[in-house]
Amino acid sequence: MALWMLMRELVSLSNLVGPLAEKVVDACADGLSWAFSSLSRLLDVEADLDKLRRTVRRIHALLKDAEETRFIEDSQVRLWLSELKDIAFDAEDLLDEIRTRVHVSKLQASRKRKQPWRSFSVNPVWLLSWKISRKVAEISEKYRAIAEDRENLHLREGESRRKAQVREERLPPEAGSLQGEPLIVGIDDKKREIVRLLISGGGDDVAVVSVVAAGGIGKTTLARLAFDDQEVVNFFPLKFWVGVSQGFDVKKTTKEIIEVMTEERCEPLNLELLQRRLQQLVSGRKFLLVLDGVWNEEQYYWEVLRAPLMAGGNGSRVLVTTRSELVSRNMRTLPPIHLNGLEEEHCWSLFQDLAFERGAWDRHRNLAEIGRKIVKKCQGSPLAVRSIGGLLYNKTDEEEWKSVLSDLPDPDDDAYKILLTLKVSYDHLPLHLKQSFAFCSIFPNGYEFDRDELVKLWIAVGLVKPRGMRSLENIGGKYFDYLLWRSFFHISSSSNQQSKLKYKMPGLIHELAQSVSEHECLRFENNAVHGESGNSRYVVSCLQNMDPIAFHKIYENQSLRAFILLPENGVPTKQVPYDLFLNLKHLRALDLRQNELVVLPDAIGNLIHLRFLNLYGTQIERLPESVSNLYNLQVLELGECNKLLELPKGMSNLVNLRHLGLHLNWDKHRNRWIDLISMPPGIGQLTFLRTLSRFSVSGESGCGLGQLKDLNLRGELCISKLENVVDVKDAKDANLKNKKYIDFLMLKWSESTCSNSLAGSEEVIENLHPNTNIRTLWIDNYNGTSFPNWLQDQSFSNLDTLRLSNCRRCGVLPLVGKLPQLRNLYLEGLPEVQHMGRVVPGNGNTMGFPLLEMLFISNMHKLESWYEVIQGEMACLKKLVISDCPNIKELSHLPCSLEYFEMGNCQKLLSLPMLPQLHELVIKGGTGEIIRWIRQLPSLSSLTVSQLSRVKSVPRGYLHNLKILRELKIEGCDKLESLALQDLASLEFLEVSSCRKLSSFAEGGLPATLKEFRLRFCDDLKSLPTRMHLLPSLNHMEIRNVPMLTSLPTEGLSYSLKYLAISGCALLQQRCERNGADWPKIQHIPLREIGDRSSS
Repeated sequence: MALWMLMRELVSLSNLVGPLAEKVVDACADGLSWAFSSLSRLLDVEADLDKLRRTVRRIHALLKDAEETRFIEDSQVRLWLSELKDIAFDAEDLLDEIRTRVHVSKLQASRKRKQPWRSFSVNPVWLLSWKISRKVAEISEKYRAIAEDRENLHLREGESRRKAQVREERLPPEAGSLQGEPLIVGIDDKKREIVRLLISGGGDDVAVVSVVAAGGIGKTTLARLAFDDQEVVNFFPLKFWVGVSQGFDVKKTTKEIIEVMTEERCEPLNLELLQRRLQQLVSGRKFLLVLDGVWNEEQYYWEVLRAPLMAGGNGSRVLVTTRSELVSRNMRTLPPIHLNGLEEEHCWSLFQDLAFERGAWDRHRNLAEIGRKIVKKCQGSPLAVRSIGGLLYNKTDEEEWKSVLSDLPDPDDDAYKILLTLKVSYDHLPLHLKQSFAFCSIFPNGYEFDRDELVKLWIAVGLVKPRGMRSLENIGGKYFDYLLWRSFFHISSSSNQQSKLKYKMPGLIHELAQSVSEHECLRFENNAVHGESGNSRYVVSCLQNMDPIAFHKIYENQSLRAFILLPENGVPTKQVPYDLFLNLKHLRALDLRQNELVVLPDAIGNLIHLRFLNLYGTQIERLPESVSNLYNLQVLELGECNKLLELPKGMSNLVNLRHLGLHLNWDKHRNRWIDLISMPPGIGQLTFLRTLSRFSVSGESGCGLGQLKDLNLRGELCISKLENVVDVKDAKDANLKNKKYIDFLMLKWSESTCSNSLAGSEEVIENLHPNTNIRTLWIDNYNGTSFPNWLQDQSFSNLDTLRLSNCRRCGVLPLVGKLPQLRNLYLEGLPEVQHMGRVVPGNGNTMGFPLLEMLFISNMHKLESWYEVIQGEMACLKKLVISDCPNIKELSHLPCSLEYFEMGNCQKLLSLPMLPQLHELVIKGGTGEIIRWIRQLPSLSSLTVSQLSRVKSVPRGYLHNLKILRELKIEGCDKLESLALQDLASLEFLEVSSCRKLSSFAEGGLPATLKEFRLRFCDDLKSLPTRMHLLPSLNHMEIRNVPMLTSLPTEGLSYSLKYLAISGCALLQQRCERNGADWPKIQHIPLREIGDRSSS
């Protein structure tokens, strides 16, 4: 105690008298390091620690025995088990606190830290010792009492009904590739019936098709099959899928649809504004909307939800899956499709595929009879079959199969539910998987899980147990893969090839998770509390505001380990209650993502158990320095915090940090983000770090590139402010060449200083040679005159995407045509490049760009000629974009595979070769001569032309060859005076905007196939096209800012119109008001927006 007090006095003295006292403190620290390196001995609590460790081991053994080998059927036993878990949590927390204090003291001694961790320097040593001893005694006493209860409840060895032995099964070899995709058998007829209802007939209204069945029967799987059917894909130009779980009201459902359609987060708006936004999105467009898992049985729900959807184009459909017949009736659907489960033979076929690998059944015929009885008990539920089949995968013990059969409920029992069958699959999970699965119940039904994020949360709250030399992330990933294989998760329908996979729990599985976790998990959702409060360990809040009453309810759970605040309703939170950190001192995971937090209270430094802190997408500029006290922190997520200026200076203390997420969407935030001032000093000491999304170089001591040397990073790494590299040696010390797990690398110089750097940029980049496993490379604002030699090295055999942007002094492109896997190439802002040259120099024996699919060329003002392509090169190129290259004169030898071509501000480019497979063409800027070439592209289905300065008219017959053109946009052609488009026999969408001198459409009107017509900012146009009343398919029409337009055509408008919007046309708006002269011409239209008013 005397030593401790002496050290504290010396530390205090150093703050008062400065450097002299600091030297004294350092000398004493050297002499007394043994005291800090063994806090447990100093406190004389070693015996208590041993007792606590033994107690924890006994508790875990008891839990394992109870959970893995016994059926817990009695409510008293379940309560006993819950109390046992509470003791386990408390014991682990105490052990973690002591362990943390010991490790922190060692770190302080080894680093000669002048200021002790604030969280550990408050209590006198004798008081701390007494508290620890008292807590250990309390836990031991609780354990003795509950052990006695075990005897009273007859839970001695050999008593109570026992399960088959649980063991860790290996996953099937194809499990990784299956990724939770359902094996489909026996529902082809139902799928064809749905497809027929979706694509047959037209009708004026948006028809609703419903699939009705009990949970676990396969509604979602069937809907997904129909959604992905090729006929459906071809029929609906717009398809989107929305999971609608219990508790979704009209506003939440509407908002979710908008977000799925736009792929952007929707700002919180009132219902009327949301409906107007949705109406605009679907107006006139034929769509398929899937509402999966509808629970809301109120008539009002559908009546309000359907109103904006009615603006959709003819043939639009809504496909609904539900457990409720009343939902189907309220939505006035076409005759519902009922699923009664799979035929028994189909279930048997599915079960066989899951229980054994192909061909293995022949060696285990003795199990077939038992297997058929198991399948019969699954009652046609594919979810139950998958779950039990996965449970028995590759198990050959006949007794084990019989045990599972006896565990399954009798389908003739009145109490039978599929949920009870799924419970058997849960009962047979090992304890660590049960706990990991139950944790997921805190998230709302329908929540989309990110695999990596979920694993990090499991690790943080202590559910992932170390095993050998494997990383915790690897072990936790195997947990997830096993649960995925056993059908506790499936791939979300929103996942696609371009985005990272997301996963969901089937609705019935989520109900199962809630039923087994009611004592541990608490969820605040839809202004209701789900779960038991008082001793919960995990909480998720989806409340619409920071309700003090709700937080008081949360604070009742003093031993809470995880608190997750989900912004599900789009209501931003700007601050966290200060007392959160005072009341919830045992938190291990804190998730405050996607809120408008600007500041985090300094008190967060008191959370000594905290391992996971998620601030993704917040508005935070600086973290409090107290974050450096979070010794146990493993995950600090600051991705998309585009206002973040700096990290705490003492971050090198976070020696357990494994993931520092600093990702930014560079394109999205190009002009709206602020780079870090610098990295905190000594970040290279964080040797457990696996993720470091961004590294901002500084010339300050301990902040240079050399800090990356010993970090075994993976995933994404952006190195910014490379102009601050002081010594080329620092670039070499970064050791990028040996970082084989980095797959995305960005090398970035600051735009404002791209002409200056402390070390030669060419030498720096030459020494930043990445590992050849890299998949994406982006070099931005590089100010050297030549690219590094390693860039054209064929050994980059995995490089998929290369982006060279704003390299203003480079005059010669690197020879990257030989890169074998390159699929996407971006060349932007290279003003000194005049010729792109040969794809591959030499005699032509090697074909250049063998897999290139997309080429983007932009802002290259001196470029005169593009690649010299020989026959067979670029054979896979599908998309080509060339913009702001005013001196390029020709594009010879374009590959025939091209499907999309966009050309902008290339005034000297007047003609192009024939492109027989070109479907979509966009031309921006130029004189208009290029239109002659357009006439020779009969394969075009979409055409956009804008800012063609010399085009005065498009006469009749000029575009006659474009027989399959469906979409035409004409924008900003200032001299265009007349249009004749009636020869476009397949045209469905027409938009004419910002053509200020357009005065007329040719006689004959518009094509009869037209479905959507938009007219905007045409100052001189005085009349609409003739024969508007004879367009049988027209359902959407907008007229905006056409001030000279004073009336609608005498004959009126088509009776097929379902949506009409008129704004910025003062005289016309007056005539279209109720009782106005043109009111009779529009009163038949269901949805009208005249000026600022909407009506129906």
